[in-house]
Amino acid sequence: MHTLLAQSSPVLFLVIAGFCIGALAIGLSFLNIASRLFKGMPGQVPTPAFMGVVSTAWALSMGFAASDVWSLDARADSAATAERSAVMRLIGVSDESALNLPAMNEAVRNYADLARTTEWQETLNRVPNPLVDDALQEIRIGIVDMVKRGIASPLVSKAVNDFDELQDARNERLAIGQTAVDLTKWYLVLCLTVMAMITIAMVHAEVPKAGRNALAIFSVVVCVCLWILAMHTNPYKGMPVTLFASTSSR
Repeated sequence: MHTLLAQSSPVLFLVIAGFCIGALAIGLSFLNIASRLFKGMPGQVPTPAFMGVVSTAWALSMGFAASDVWSLDARADSAATAERSAVMRLIGVSDESALNLPAMNEAVRNYADLARTTEWQETLNRVPNPLVDDALQEIRIGIVDMVKRGIASPLVSKAVNDFDELQDARNERLAIGQTAVDLTKWYLVLCLTVMAMITIAMVHAEVPKAGRNALAIFSVVVCVCLWILAMHTNPYKGMPVTLFASTSSR
C-alpha cells in the first residue's frame, strides 16, 4: 500500500479507477442476482432507508481519513519550516562573518543537502538515513569545538538550543513520513466502499435500471474522493524538495 500510494498521480488514478470498476462490477452482479432472487417478493427487499446506514459509515470513514491527511499536511509544513529555520541559524552563527567556524558551517550545509537528497527525495521522509545521522554528529562536534575555542557561553548555549531544535524538527519530519499512511483506515474505506455498492444493489432489487444508475454515480463519487485523498496521503509528496536548496551552497 505504501508503494502504491507513492506512485505518480496518473498511475494512482488508474489504480483507483480499476478498484472502483471492480467494486462496480461486484455491485452490478449483486443487483442482477437480487433482482432475480426477490422478483415477486417485495417484502424481502430492504427499504431504501437502509442504504443510509452503510453509506453513512462510508462517509464517516472517508472523513476520518481525510482529517488525518489534512492535519498531517499542517504538521509537515510546521516541521519542515522549523528544520530549515534551525539550519539557517546554525549557518549564520558559524559563517565567516560571525564566529568563523568553517568546519561547522560545512557540516550544517552538508546536513541540509543530505536531508534533501536522501531522506526527502528517495524515501519521502519515511526512513532515517545514516548519512544524515553522521552529518548531525559533525555538527555536534562543531558545537563542542566552540567550547574548546573559548567562545562566549551565551553563544554556545544558543547554538546548542538551535541544534536541539534541528534534531527535534527532523524527528518530527520523519515521524510524519512514517505514519502518513494508516493502512487500517484505508482498508476500512475500501471495505465499506464494496459494502455500500452491495447495499445500493440490494435496495434497488425491484428497480434494476435505477440501481445501475445509482451504482454508476456512486462509483464516480468514490473514484474522485479516493484519488484526491490518495494524492495528499503523504504530505511530502507534493512539497517542493528545494526546501534546503539555498543552504546547500554559498
